[in-house]
Amino acid sequence: MVQTSGEELADADVEAEGGHFTGAGRRAAINASLPLLATYFADAPTWELEVSQQLATTPDEMVVDELATAVRLRASLAAAERLLRILGEIAARPTFRYTQVSAESVGQIRGRLDLSRYSREQGRIAVPRRYPIRLVERESATPENVLASYAAHWIRRDLATIPRNFLPAKSPELRDLQRLQDGLTRSLGLPLLSGTSAAALNVWRRSALPDLMERVNARLEAGHIASPEPYKELADWVAATRNGTAVADVGDREWSFYDARFDTKLFEIWCLLKLADAITALIGAPAMAAESLAQRHRGPMYTWNIGAGSLKLHFQASLAALTEGGVLWSFEPGPGKLQGFPDLAVTTDTVAGRGLAIFDPKLRRRPGKVPTEELYKLLGYFGNLKHSKPPVGAIFYYSPGKATDYTLISDDGGELHALGLDPEAGAMTPFEAAAHLAVKAAGLGERSLSLLKSPRPEDSVDAGEFRAAIHQEVAVDAMQREADRIPPTTLTPTRKATATSLRAIWPQLDQQAQTMIVTAEYFGLNAPGNADHSGPLLGLAAAFERVLNEQIFHPAAAKYGAAINLTQTLGGRLHTLDGALRGRNEPEAKAIAGFLKSQQNIDTPSLQAILRDSKNMNRLYRIPAAHSDIVTFETWADGRDIILDPRQGLLVRLMRSFGLAETTPATS
Repeated sequence: MVQTSGEELADADVEAEGGHFTGAGRRAAINASLPLLATYFADAPTWELEVSQQLATTPDEMVVDELATAVRLRASLAAAERLLRILGEIAARPTFRYTQVSAESVGQIRGRLDLSRYSREQGRIAVPRRYPIRLVERESATPENVLASYAAHWIRRDLATIPRNFLPAKSPELRDLQRLQDGLTRSLGLPLLSGTSAAALNVWRRSALPDLMERVNARLEAGHIASPEPYKELADWVAATRNGTAVADVGDREWSFYDARFDTKLFEIWCLLKLADAITALIGAPAMAAESLAQRHRGPMYTWNIGAGSLKLHFQASLAALTEGGVLWSFEPGPGKLQGFPDLAVTTDTVAGRGLAIFDPKLRRRPGKVPTEELYKLLGYFGNLKHSKPPVGAIFYYSPGKATDYTLISDDGGELHALGLDPEAGAMTPFEAAAHLAVKAAGLGERSLSLLKSPRPEDSVDAGEFRAAIHQEVAVDAMQREADRIPPTTLTPTRKATATSLRAIWPQLDQQAQTMIVTAEYFGLNAPGNADHSGPLLGLAAAFERVLNEQIFHPAAAKYGAAINLTQTLGGRLHTLDGALRGRNEPEAKAIAGFLKSQQNIDTPSLQAILRDSKNMNRLYRIPAAHSDIVTFETWADGRDIILDPRQGLLVRLMRSFGLAETTPATS
C-alpha cells in the first residue's frame, strides 16, 4: 500500500489512454460477470417465452433499459454461436432409425408382400394388379433430432426479438446478428431439421420439453446414439438455458462492442460482483441478493445482516438516498437539488447510526499516476452530503498488469483509496481493501468480523442462540467503538445517572461491565423513537452475561480447568447452570455444582428463581433482538426493565444472590 501526500497527488493528474478495456481484459471481465449478465437471457422451457419481455427499470417504464438490452444481446449472440456449431456437428453425423411403412406395388411385387393385407383384399379386382407391400425407410425424427430442431427455432425466435434500432447500422453486433440469423435459417432448411420441425412445434404446443429431454438423456445413457458428443452438448445447452444459467462462455472469442459505453458499464458490473464477493468473504453470505441488474433502482443489490444492524451494497443509487439527511446543495432558482449517482455505495445502519462508503469505478488507465481528478470527485460526493462522519471510500480504476493502492487519510479518521484493478489478473487484494472500508463504515472490529464468519450450527435452536451471541458481540463492539469516538464528557451524564440508579451494586461491577451498561444506556436513551433499539438491548444482555461469567463460570474454570467450556453462549451458560442446580450428571454441570457448594455466600434458591426469569429474558428479548425485525422503543424499554430495574432487575438480583449488593446507598 502506498500513502500519498497532497503534493504527489497534484503532480499526478495526467491521463494515459482511457475509457476502453484491452481485448484480454474485456474477455476476463465478461467471463467473471457472465453469471449476472446472463440473468437477462431466457430461462423458460419454451420458445414462446422470450429472453425478457420487459427489461425496463420500473414496471411503468416502456423504454427498454440500454444496459439490459446490451447484456441480452451479448448473451443471445454467444448462445446462438455455440448452438450453430453444435448443429453443424450433428448434421455431419446425424442419428436415424429404420421404420416400416405400408405401400402398394402396381403390376408386380416390388418389395416385401404384406400377407395379412393381401389375404383381406383377395376379392378386390383392380387393373392393373395392385399388391400391398411393406417398405423399410430411414427416418430422422429421433428424440435428439427433434430437440435440435426445437433449440434452433427457440434461439432464432429470440434473436428476432432484439430491437434493431438499438444497434448502429455498421456495428459488429448487427453483422453478427444477421450472420447468425441466416445460419439458423439455413440449418432449419436442412432435411434433418426441416423434417422434424413439425414434431418440435408439437413439443412446444404441449409444453412437453421435460419429457423430450428425459427421452434424449435416456438414449444417451443407454448408448443408443452412435455419435453422442454433439447431442450431449445440445442437451446440456438446453438444460442450462432452462435453469437460467449461462449457456456460453466468452473464452477466446473476440467480443466487440459498438461503442465504449458498454465497456464502462461492464467495468462497473465487474466491480459490483467482485466487491460483493470480497464483502461476503469478510462477513459471510448476504441475507439478500438481487437476481437482476434491473432491480438496481428498487433498492440495494445485496444486504448483509451484521448483528446490530445491516450492511447494504447499492448499484447506481441516488446520492440523496444514501444518507438520512440528503444533500446540501440545491439550485436557486432551478431544477432542485444537486444530484449525483455514485456507481457503488455501501450503507450501514447500526447502533452508531448511518455509515457510508462510496466506491466509484472509472475505466481509465493512468500508468504510474494517481487518479487525482476522480479522488476529488469522490470528495465532492461527500461534500454534498449531510453526513457527519468522515469520508470513507475508494476509486476503482483500470490498471492492466499492475494492482495499485494509493491511500489518503484525514485527521478525523477519513480514508480514501485509489485502487488499480486488472480483470485479467484476477487478484482480489484491491477488493479486500475495499471490503474492509465497507465494514469500517459499520464500525466493526476484528473480533466481530471473526465471529460473523464463524460456521453456523445446523440445529435451528442452536443456530438461533449462536446468532444471538454473534450479534450481541457485534452490538457491544459497535457501541464501544462509537463511544470511543465521542468526547468522554458526553457519556458523563449517562454514567452518573446509571451509577445512581444501580448504586446498590455499581461499585461491585467491574470496569468492563460498567462500560457495557453505560454505552447501551447512552445509545438506547438517545436513539430516535422510531429507530432500531436492538443494539442497546443486546448490550444490556451482554452486561448480564459478563456478570454471570465473572461470578460463576470463570472462577469455576480456574478451579476445574477444561471441564468448564468458556466458549459457551449465554443460552449454553443458562442450560449448564440449570443442570447444576438440578443435580444432573453432565461433567460441566457437576463441576459448576461443586463450585456453587464451595461458595458460602451464594443464595441458591434465589439463583434458581433468577435462572427461570433469565431464560425468559433470553427467549423473549435477547434472541429476537438478534434477528432482522426492528426492536421498537417499547420492546427495548420492557427488556431494559427486566435486566436493569434497580429493585427487581435480573442484574441486581444476580448480584444479591452472590451477596454483593449494598444494603445502604453507595456513591457513584
